[in-house]
Amino acid sequence: MAKNPVEKRVAALRDLWLEHTQDPQLRILVWRIPANADRMLQAFFEMQQHPGDWTTPDLFLRFDAPFDTGFGYSRTLRQSLVESYIDSKDSLREQGVAADWPVAQTPHHDSASSVMAMLASFTRHHQAQLAHLRYVAAVLTPHPISSQDAWEAWLEAALRSPVAADVRLILVDTLSDHRWQALAQRHGACVRIVEAPIDMFDIARETVAQAGGSGPTVAYRQLLTDVITLVEKGSAAQTAARAEKAMQIAQREQWPDQQVVLHMAVAGAFIKEKNYVDAIKRYRDARQCATLAEHNQHPMGADLIMQTWFGEAGAWLAAKQPEGAAQAYRSAAEQARRVPNPMFEIEGFRMAAYCYAQARQEQLARDHGALALRAAKAVAPAERPLTTMALALQDLLRLQDPGRTDKLERSAADYQAAIAAAHLQAEQQAAKLGEQPPASDLEKIETAMHVRFENSFQRQRQERERLIAGGDEFFRKVVALARELLNPLWNGLPEVKHPLDKDVPEWSAPPQFTKLPDPSGLLDAAAPAPPTPAAAKPMSAAATV
Repeated sequence: MAKNPVEKRVAALRDLWLEHTQDPQLRILVWRIPANADRMLQAFFEMQQHPGDWTTPDLFLRFDAPFDTGFGYSRTLRQSLVESYIDSKDSLREQGVAADWPVAQTPHHDSASSVMAMLASFTRHHQAQLAHLRYVAAVLTPHPISSQDAWEAWLEAALRSPVAADVRLILVDTLSDHRWQALAQRHGACVRIVEAPIDMFDIARETVAQAGGSGPTVAYRQLLTDVITLVEKGSAAQTAARAEKAMQIAQREQWPDQQVVLHMAVAGAFIKEKNYVDAIKRYRDARQCATLAEHNQHPMGADLIMQTWFGEAGAWLAAKQPEGAAQAYRSAAEQARRVPNPMFEIEGFRMAAYCYAQARQEQLARDHGALALRAAKAVAPAERPLTTMALALQDLLRLQDPGRTDKLERSAADYQAAIAAAHLQAEQQAAKLGEQPPASDLEKIETAMHVRFENSFQRQRQERERLIAGGDEFFRKVVALARELLNPLWNGLPEVKHPLDKDVPEWSAPPQFTKLPDPSGLLDAAAPAPPTPAAAKPMSAAATV
């Protein structure tokens, strides 16, 4: 049976892996993939767990734990490996593998060298039981990463480890972000970059072509796949030409929803080329089709209308025409209310407010910001953090007092800088302990680091509270509303959470809040009269540039 496009890519990845991992000097292999291919690479790792033509003689272990410090990351990797091994003992026995790896006899130091020694011990133990096992490959994708420099230092230490002959580390970067190029250049044969040709657009096209069949649906599906690919890789003219062929089928078959999809795809291609006039025209053509779909009782008709308004608004904004963008965003919000879709209603009014602020129409900006918050107020409290309500609040603060709002943001940036400095100091102290750092010494370093975290956090909270207390009544009412509707600890964006994820009762110094005015009435003003529809206002010539 012929392989499908996904199976072909997995097999290609297998062949590349086998080809480039034969060198005994190799320690790290970097997969360099297109930005859209991460899921395909993850599928390759997942499919190694199941027998088939795509499998290799190697065992892949995936680690996505966050990187805080080198010693903390080392500890987490060791614990993750042990916990995973314990959890898989039953399945190993079912496969006839004795689950008797002597974990207690492996190194237990919190260092990169210790992690590599543990992986080597794991590998050698199972090589003795599984004749086919060649390497253990650890896929390292930490997220988030506190310090890229510290993360690279950890990798450098892992490369210096003398016990990693049967262990391979796997990193990933992309064709547009060669983040591991310097590492490969420094280490020559030890680090190899392998480009993997697994573009998802090509897979989609091949999948459609291989599906076979006949009739308008099959032909349309192939053309639509071409259109989507051309938006990414081709010109607007090529996209429009291909879309026209698909449009003929959609019109003949009376598929107005698909006509919306095609018009919006072409609009996106025009935006890439900064042709905003034609992009807006396409969004409006899409809206006519979406309106027809709604008239024909298509279940997604109302949503499609909303999407065309958001698309048009984005084109106005990209064209640096904030008034036109504000009017389109307001229409998007009103359509979202009709859907109903509260999250998009909030976002539509919030962006309308933002655009009016850009156009220096402060009262309209304030009114639309209030409309966004009024819409958010109707959302269940547990769901409000999932909306853009916090951004709407911050925008109102900036509108009222931009200097004070900038200081709130700088306070968070100063806090992050202090945290980074504490991390760096801890890393430097731990590095002096060598490859087998005593646990008691690391504990002292970590405790001191956490104290610095806590002190920096408290300074940040006090500074922000002082700034809030110095704001005018409207400024303080917005903060009071945020604490009432969103988070009782809210003190501006970016949000700064407790560095050790402690609840308030556990804080070393519980927050002392300034007295804020009653925010009731802040959102009670009548909604502003609808402005002139965006469709009635021509775009200036500057927008065509």
